[in-house]
Amino acid sequence: MTKNQASALPEPGSARAPDPAEKYDVAVLGGTLAGGLLGAVLASQGVRVLIVPAAHDRTEASGETTVPYTAEVFLLLAKRFGIPEIAAFGLFPDLPEDIRRDSGIKKSLGFLYHRTGEDQRPDESVQFNVPGEHAEWHLERRGVDMYTVRLAHRYGAAVLPHGVQMTDAWTDPDGARVETSDGRVWRARYLVDVSGPDSPLLARHGGDDAEPRLGLRSRVIATHMTGVTRFEEVRSPSEYPRTTPWSQGTVHHIFDGGWIQLVRFDNHSGGDNPATGVTLSLDPGRWEGLPDDPEKAFRVVVERYPDLARQFASAQAVRPWTNAPLYQRTAARSHGERWFALERTAARNDLFLSRDVTMAAEMVHALATALVPAVRRDDFATAPFARIAAFQDELAAFNDRWLSAARVAGRDFRLWNAFSRVWLLWQILADLSLKRARLDVEASAGRDWTPVERFELGGIWFHAPAGLRGLIDRSLRAIESVGTGDLPAASAADGIFAELRREKFVPPLYAFGDPEAKVYHFTIPKRLKMLWWVKTSAPADFRRLLTRDNVTSVTSATSR
Repeated sequence: MTKNQASALPEPGSARAPDPAEKYDVAVLGGTLAGGLLGAVLASQGVRVLIVPAAHDRTEASGETTVPYTAEVFLLLAKRFGIPEIAAFGLFPDLPEDIRRDSGIKKSLGFLYHRTGEDQRPDESVQFNVPGEHAEWHLERRGVDMYTVRLAHRYGAAVLPHGVQMTDAWTDPDGARVETSDGRVWRARYLVDVSGPDSPLLARHGGDDAEPRLGLRSRVIATHMTGVTRFEEVRSPSEYPRTTPWSQGTVHHIFDGGWIQLVRFDNHSGGDNPATGVTLSLDPGRWEGLPDDPEKAFRVVVERYPDLARQFASAQAVRPWTNAPLYQRTAARSHGERWFALERTAARNDLFLSRDVTMAAEMVHALATALVPAVRRDDFATAPFARIAAFQDELAAFNDRWLSAARVAGRDFRLWNAFSRVWLLWQILADLSLKRARLDVEASAGRDWTPVERFELGGIWFHAPAGLRGLIDRSLRAIESVGTGDLPAASAADGIFAELRREKFVPPLYAFGDPEAKVYHFTIPKRLKMLWWVKTSAPADFRRLLTRDNVTSVTSATSR
């Protein structure tokens, strides 16, 4: 794709104007990232799609970052459904110029641990630098989400005009209905709801669970701010040897009972957006007594940590603060006769470690595998959708387990140091494994996509190296034992590092088992050592994961 990809979109000859007389195959409720991507995927397969905007499409707090695994899920959508523009969601330079101008780059993931009343200790920091063949980014979600809706329209979806929103939705024996703010009622054969927690369709089917079916509990406060000082200007880079500028990646400030995620949009030469996405997540039980006002609560928190106080001294919010005293929620039901609650409508959890964007892409792929055949067969029996709903629940539970472990790990840097290695190992191997599964399908004669539809496996829904799932489970169980008071944090950390050193599928050159190796660069010498290890010592199911990209640090044609 070219850098000016907006001009490379299909001509709108196939785009449909909304027609109240038409009965659409699928009405997508909500013009979010997930809604736009799903609309594009379905329309590209000949499905008659109507996208109906919802009230909170642009105001709901949303994930703003990707990791290499996210990029591979985007690439799977692009390759499987023939939408090359979606591949660019995993490669920042390939995005349209207007999207790049308002969004940021992500060259690293930085974790800075803070103690109350103390300056940040440089030896309590971790930085993972993104390998050169990847081009991760910070999504300015308002513009990005609207772009996905335009993309869906270009591929043939009908989109209701700006200002018209869903006010009600329901199913009946003849199909489904959507009522909009202009007084019209639209017909469809199936409803997919990505409108969020205030969904009228969800309200008709039991609403939310009284108690979320998730372990983590968070108060989440979010906004966009200007005047946020780059951390490399708060503390000298010389104090953090071998690190790259923190502001060129996603910065996570970790402390006991919470974290702050910083997502800069002006961190590249073409950036024209001076804002920084700021998301504060707190354990309500450990941060009782904070002001109800979100800005006042935010200031109380940052003033406890000297370097954070300095970083935010001149910062001002440029968007209304969002404030959720309990951010987590789950729907009592997520599917039924001719309807499916997707992504933010089905469940909501902490916006951390790129899982919000990643899970949106994962679920668009999963639902499309059931919905496209259902439309073609004119058979909307619930069994195939029940399978996808079960996968969505498993994915949410898997994500919740990681997030809950992150909260516990934040009590002690030693444990965070260990947790972050397991998390990164999972991300690296998930990216490589999904890529291998996709490449194998593309090279096969019949293009049988079932290797990337193993949804019964839960959070890792494709073949992965033997031992990965077990290592993740044991590591998370150790952290959970710290949370219940059954294991000291230091003992859990030591045990996790020992496992990382012992497991044969963990490449030794990563040095994930070394607590002192806190800055990660995948250099050319390391790539060559990786190649040697793969050819001489690596387990068989790891050898098949290596591709040309991993050796050359260049993004090949198979990755765009």
